[in-house]
Amino acid sequence: MPRRASIFFKLNLLFALALLTLALLFGLFRVTAMHMEERRETLRGMELGRLLHHTRAQDAAVRAAALSEAQFSLLESHALPPGAKEMPPLRVTKAERPRPFFTLYADGNTYYFRSRLSRDPFLVRDDRPAERFAGMQLIFALLLAGLVTLYVLMRRSLLPLRDLHAQIRRFAQGELDIDTSSIRKDEIAAIANEFNDALGQLRRLRASRQLFLRNVMHELKTPLTKGKLALAMMEAGEQTAYLDRLFTRMDELINRLAEIEKLESARLLRRPVAVAALVEKAIAHLYLSRPQGEVFRIALAANATPDVDENLFVSALSNLLDNAAKYADTLPVTVTADGSELCIANAGPPFERDIADYLQPFSRGRNTGGFGLGLSIADTIVRLHGFTMTYTYTEGMHRFCIRFT
Repeated sequence: MPRRASIFFKLNLLFALALLTLALLFGLFRVTAMHMEERRETLRGMELGRLLHHTRAQDAAVRAAALSEAQFSLLESHALPPGAKEMPPLRVTKAERPRPFFTLYADGNTYYFRSRLSRDPFLVRDDRPAERFAGMQLIFALLLAGLVTLYVLMRRSLLPLRDLHAQIRRFAQGELDIDTSSIRKDEIAAIANEFNDALGQLRRLRASRQLFLRNVMHELKTPLTKGKLALAMMEAGEQTAYLDRLFTRMDELINRLAEIEKLESARLLRRPVAVAALVEKAIAHLYLSRPQGEVFRIALAANATPDVDENLFVSALSNLLDNAAKYADTLPVTVTADGSELCIANAGPPFERDIADYLQPFSRGRNTGGFGLGLSIADTIVRLHGFTMTYTYTEGMHRFCIRFT
């Protein structure tokens, strides 16, 4: 899955954008608060200037009382705390700008006004409480904590999706012995539990079907064996030959049914095997009435070594080769392979129906005497390996190809 299409990528992006927005709002709030505090001290400085101007002719006690009433404290000029920092010049309108006869200092939340006049040295402390907007800072802290908590909870809620995805991939590869149950209470857990219930139902249906097929095959094998024994003790004739063909056909059908039932629970034992060895074993399983060279024209690349379960893949090739040789109008059947695919081609008239119909069990397009299982078995084995089987018909040639990549 592309990283940008991942829901986790979108969640992380959403969280980053929310965090950035919150940071920008907090920064804007701080700048606004600083401007408001600066404006407040500017106005306080103007107020102090007017108060000092009106009390310049008064004695020290009167001046101190007037300052105290306005929430100022008159200090000794040398009493400025050592940690106090000089602030930028006061910002006021041009009409309001006072004469610059004092300097503003800040020590934490306390502001000091120091005279620049040598004839009137003074140090005044602003006793009015500074407005630091602590409540708004607390709100931003709570919002940040809530955002982080929500992100963690959402991510934890979505993490089971990865495990569910892995389990579904295993199911797609044919495994049914998986467990996706969850004790959580959210929607993802509900999906996982519903999927687990569906898997349980599939396992029960598969077990019932396997039991049914085995019982049917067992019940058919018993009278079939007895019939063959009785036939062997009968005098040979036209009727016995007919019965022998009938029993042989029934036995082949039962064996094919057993092969299909076995594929449903197959566990692949894969290893690299040369295509030449696979084709050789598949041809050896056929009952050819003519020399191999007359039936098949084989051209295989030496580097064609797919990773397969040898026994199952040979069975698939046997079915494809048998069909190609049996239904070909003219021989030989062509078998070619390179590093990426193996193809089997034979001459013949086009199929009467779509190829998808012939990949279904017990599907026959012509009166060929077969059971219509060969292509279905081959297609099932190819899909179990994760390969793809393609079919084309051009210029009177049927062409089945198994792609290994």
